[in-house]
Amino acid sequence: MNRCVILMFSIFIISSISSMSTLIYADEINYCHDKESWKEWEDLIEKYPHNMDIQMLHAVRIGFCRKIGDGSITFEAANKAFNRLHEMVIKRAKETKKQGSKEQPL
Repeated sequence: MNRCVILMFSIFIISSISSMSTLIYADEINYCHDKESWKEWEDLIEKYPHNMDIQMLHAVRIGFCRKIGDGSITFEAANKAFNRLHEMVIKRAKETKKQGSKEQPL
């Protein structure tokens, strides 16, 4: 399977889990305190150390959690912004895959 597809699927799964748990438990669950989701991100970083999209999303997640912790941004605002960024990364990966498949010889 194409690495790009696997990467997109991995990011989608992590995002879906985070989004679903946020919807189900509303304010009760904050991904900044979820050890399991941090482990999933660390596994992705280890598996794809040179993928700048994953590195960027991970860094943004760390930054948002810090800002949530110091009270300069709400969890809801950070979650919304992170999800927008995540959607942009997925869209770009799909476009890159589409362009790559057009360039392959028949």
